[in-house]
Amino acid sequence: MTLKFIHAADLHLESPFEGLMDDEIPQKLWEQIFNSTFLAFSNLVQDAINQQVDFILLAGDLFDRDNQTPKTYNFFYEELDKLNAADIKVFMIFGNHDYLNISASDLKLPNNVYVFGNQVETKTFNLNDKKIAITGFSYENRWINDKMIDNYPVKSNVDFQIGMLHGSEANTGDNYAPFTISDLLDKKYDYWALGHIHKMQQLNANPPIYYSGNIQGRHKNESGSKGYLLINDVNGNLDVSFHETSVIIWDNLTMNINENNTNQIINDLMSQIYKNQYSKIHLLEITFNIKQNLLNINHDELLSKIQNTLREEYDNLNAWVYDIRFSINDNEKISSIDDDIWQKAAESIFTKDNIMDISKSLSKYDFIQNHLDNDDIQDNLLKQAKINLLGNKGNIDED
Repeated sequence: MTLKFIHAADLHLESPFEGLMDDEIPQKLWEQIFNSTFLAFSNLVQDAINQQVDFILLAGDLFDRDNQTPKTYNFFYEELDKLNAADIKVFMIFGNHDYLNISASDLKLPNNVYVFGNQVETKTFNLNDKKIAITGFSYENRWINDKMIDNYPVKSNVDFQIGMLHGSEANTGDNYAPFTISDLLDKKYDYWALGHIHKMQQLNANPPIYYSGNIQGRHKNESGSKGYLLINDVNGNLDVSFHETSVIIWDNLTMNINENNTNQIINDLMSQIYKNQYSKIHLLEITFNIKQNLLNINHDELLSKIQNTLREEYDNLNAWVYDIRFSINDNEKISSIDDDIWQKAAESIFTKDNIMDISKSLSKYDFIQNHLDNDDIQDNLLKQAKINLLGNKGNIDED
């Protein structure tokens, strides 16, 4: 049997990108950000047509809310209609963000689309002389505490069965159709298409159980490339591969600051961004590693100057800095400890009695006991602790 399909989820069309829009972001860039979920879905649809897949699975949270604007719904319909023209079926469920509070049959969608209702159901069809079954359900409310997985039937007399589920593992404590991996395995399905978690991850290899993640990151906690999974089944050999759809990448960049010169800091940052040669827009949070004597650098002032510099250049650099933060190197923190405090702490902790008390369980071994009886053990442990805390600086005062 030859079978090819796409597993995607969490489109979150019309995501508001709350907390990002402010007066500093150029209007053109803001429009790119707001439209990114739409463009990502268009990328998926075009890939499906180019790849000539048999069908697409959309595993919930297709919209960011349960009431879509006409513009968003029309966009979604038109994209699905492109798939209809290419004879590509679409099977979809609704999740906790876009829960379905009307009958699936009342939805006006192209003929190639099948929407699962609020009760677990199985759709069966023939493909290349093989019988395919897909089981799933759509949320009726925002929260589902029940283990809906218990209502999924065991694999029936079909050649290939897929389970679609928008939910989370029971051990997370979420109220989203909880399940365990063993629950899924008990159903004997050939593939599980999961939604709800926005990071692509594999929960099981054989049979494959996957979260596809979302198709476009929407904030800094959804960093990196986002996309869909393409599944190829050739005579029982299942291959799962990730394909990117995101048009904007949330990312972070770390740089060292060695001087309190704002212009130099900005020049160094622009140079680093240029060297990175971003192929698509990157929304960056910059972490500046600084020394303690540079703590007087003003966060808001530096960020404002960086954004003013980028205002005319972001399109060429494919980058916008939405925030910065400062971090003091751990070694810098420790090396600044007053020497008197260090000495007092060392004298009270690295005593012969403390060493013997902590190591008493090891004293039953003669070679360890002989090592602990060495008169130099106290000094040696003190030196090693200092090296571990301060790095190579720990050796400076001992030479």
